[in-house]
Amino acid sequence: MKKEEYIQSLKKSKYKITPQRIGVIDYLNRQPGHFTAEDVYRNVKKVETTITQATVYNVLRVLKNSGAITSFEADGQTWFETNLEFHGNLVCRKCGKIEDVMLDPESIKTSELLGDRKIESATLIMSGLCSECARKESLGSQ
Repeated sequence: MKKEEYIQSLKKSKYKITPQRIGVIDYLNRQPGHFTAEDVYRNVKKVETTITQATVYNVLRVLKNSGAITSFEADGQTWFETNLEFHGNLVCRKCGKIEDVMLDPESIKTSELLGDRKIESATLIMSGLCSECARKESLGSQ
């Protein structure tokens, strides 16, 4: 998502656009992958020294509620991400890294399982080895 789209999400929720909120948005534009509110706070605080944790949580909440970002729970922590495509998240049991696992929504035949129900969102959290740890493990077993 582009910076201006994040800004519009905040404006629709009646938030003023402050340097601290722009700092959070800039972080989201730079940060590929998965991050916690603490990650955002720690990184934005280096540039916007007056930012508070409450500001970070509020901005992330508004952006999540507007559909600009998503979140999921893993290992007792809330993780956020900017990837809005249909995918699962693999949490590496060895190093803790989280990787996106892209899925084809057409390959999941839900109509047989759901009947007349309608899914609006789903979260798939997988546990296993990330690509790097799996590669190291396979090299070690040879």
